[in-house]
Amino acid sequence: MKHEGTPAMENQPVEILQLAFKSRRLLMFANRTDKPVNMGNMAVVSVDRGEDMGRVVAKMPFCESNMERIEGNFLRIPTEIDMKNFRSNRDFEKEVLEHCETRVKARNLDMRLTDCESQLDRNRIRIFFTADQRTDFRGLVRDMASAFRARIEMRQIGVRDDAKYKDGVGICGRQLCCAGFLNEFKSVTLKSVRDQHLSPNPSKVSGACSRLMCCLEYETEFYHKASKTYPRVGLILKVNGLQACVTGIDIFRETVNLLWEENSSEEILPIEDFHRRRTMTTLPELPCTERKHNSDSDFRSKPRPKARPKQGQRTESEPVKNAEVSSGRAEENMEKTEKKNRNRGRGRFRRKNNRKEERKS
Repeated sequence: MKHEGTPAMENQPVEILQLAFKSRRLLMFANRTDKPVNMGNMAVVSVDRGEDMGRVVAKMPFCESNMERIEGNFLRIPTEIDMKNFRSNRDFEKEVLEHCETRVKARNLDMRLTDCESQLDRNRIRIFFTADQRTDFRGLVRDMASAFRARIEMRQIGVRDDAKYKDGVGICGRQLCCAGFLNEFKSVTLKSVRDQHLSPNPSKVSGACSRLMCCLEYETEFYHKASKTYPRVGLILKVNGLQACVTGIDIFRETVNLLWEENSSEEILPIEDFHRRRTMTTLPELPCTERKHNSDSDFRSKPRPKARPKQGQRTESEPVKNAEVSSGRAEENMEKTEKKNRNRGRGRFRRKNNRKEERKS
């Protein structure tokens, strides 16, 4: 629910504050007061059903598009009582999770609890969980609401969000990207693994969430650009007039490995030297799938076969083997011509002549 400012405050300059809460939610609030709010400070804001407190992570000037996303107003800099309540809520959230875990086992629900977040005034409690399928938790919500006298929200999240809430350290030794700075998840596929020439072993390319690591997407564009500069492995070409085969590339050292077919020796060339010495390219035999794909273009590129000579005819490259054979074929052709002339008055030719005679008469 979005809160509107009072008429007395509408004429005052509005500053937009972006706050981050415990569950890493990012919401915008309007500062309609004359009190300055510094980056990184805690702030108490008005929300639906009470008050909440978060940390200021961004400040921006007034904009109509930002005003549509405002969730409430800035109220005050937190007091000692606010900070005491904020710290006590951490212990309260652990108590909520323990009670919720007990009720989940009692109701035999297939769900795994991730985290809990309580408003500053404890009027609203959010519980995050993961599940393999949709779960009916209406009975669980009634149990929690009667126990804590608050509005209970159950939110099902994915495994990547679960890793974001729990935080941790990746195989690189640093904080997980999702918990550190990523605000939204991008789709990561095995194509990024193949483009970077990595092993598709799940233990090598999977993160803490058992999904493909988000950092695989960071260098995909770099490898796409490199694929246009470096030759394909297995390519057969000529370098300085000698035939060679590309056995490997190293985009970090900027080198190309060549296997010379003349003496079966290998050589490593810098990429600039490789392009300078390269003269002609001959592609190796295509796989079956690529042959089928290029069948139409190959057919168009092939010259048309010469028409087969008719019976009795000969081509320029075919010498006359026997004069008797050629004379015999000539007689057969003459007989066919005479037979055709005799039959010219029959069938459609006769009907055509009859029509002409009718028109003359």
